Amino acid sequence: MKRFALARSLTLSLVPLATTALAHHSFAMFDRSQTERIAGTVKEFELINPHGWLRIMVADASGAENEWSVELGGAGQLERFGWTPDTVHPGDKVIVQIHPLRDGSYGGQLISVTLPSGQVLGQRPGRG
Repeated sequence: MKRFALARSLTLSLVPLATTALAHHSFAMFDRSQTERIAGTVKEFELINPHGWLRIMVADASGAENEWSVELGGAGQLERFGWTPDTVHPGDKVIVQIHPLRDGSYGGQLISVTLPSGQVLGQRPGRG
């Protein structure tokens, strides 16, 4: 009976941690009903956990450059779909499809990227 009580207490004490971990993976900031296509020059690429990042410089209608931050999946997930630390480099010209940020900021969630070679990479099956 003591073992059961101890196991129950331990399990209940871990529930708040699990809830916090699940909350991290919200995609509410992205408008997943919209898709934008942006072309620009890679500023930085980070193949890291928990999320990779692709930062690109994109010229607006007036010619001013704006930095766009594009969120990717984690390193392990991306590597399964062909990404490596050398996939893109600063200065590379890319075309990126994203789900934009709801607030209109310069950024979004990656759908796919067309590399200078013409290769298309995504972050899950059927996406590039």
